[in-house]
Amino acid sequence: MTSYHQRFLAGDHAQVWSEIGAFTAVPDGVAEDVIAVSDETMRRVAVHVRRLAEALAELGLVPAGRLYRPPTDEELADLPRLDEEIGGLPAALSACLRNVGQVMFTGDCPVLGITYEEMEPEDAPLPDPLVIPGASWLRQEWDDHRDSYGDPGPFDFIFSPDDMTKANISGLSYTIRLPSRAADPALTGLTWRTGPITLVEYLRTSIAWGGLPGWSTAPDDAPEELQRLHVTPDF
Repeated sequence: MTSYHQRFLAGDHAQVWSEIGAFTAVPDGVAEDVIAVSDETMRRVAVHVRRLAEALAELGLVPAGRLYRPPTDEELADLPRLDEEIGGLPAALSACLRNVGQVMFTGDCPVLGITYEEMEPEDAPLPDPLVIPGASWLRQEWDDHRDSYGDPGPFDFIFSPDDMTKANISGLSYTIRLPSRAADPALTGLTWRTGPITLVEYLRTSIAWGGLPGWSTAPDDAPEELQRLHVTPDF
């Protein structure tokens, strides 16, 4: 039977992720195959992230932090330890931390409706600029959790601020429940999303909408300049 990875490389992206995303715990017999799909997916995400970081800078984004930083050697070395200490990381999350690194598209860019220091009208859609943590953030969150609770147990990893917090408005977070051996974990806390969404689905929507997935809820109101950032995700 053709492997998941071979099918993914042949272009069967959504169906492959639909099938492996159904695993609440990836079976040992397909674990290497799922990891290969996850790594290839996140390598492609990283290519899009670098493209978008350059495009956003060209469009005048005044960032609230560093737009993009690839994984460091220290983070890559720590990931296996984190996986063991936590009791399991989802394949897609582990691959994201391993291949993408830290992303922070928050800031101010009037032509795209991204706000942080400058405020938009209350009825304006929140674009939810893409934020992805580095593995060092997972390390900090995990150590803080252990310090607070002693017996670690499950914890909700803060993957990203929510759309309100990204606009410098008091908000909450997008979280992933750990430990997990799933292929594609649920991402919770998205108030603009109807129904559940997984990490890969969120990244797919984010890349399709130029790193600003919040605009997917109001496509008719999306800024004209956003058109140049639209792509059909290749994962």
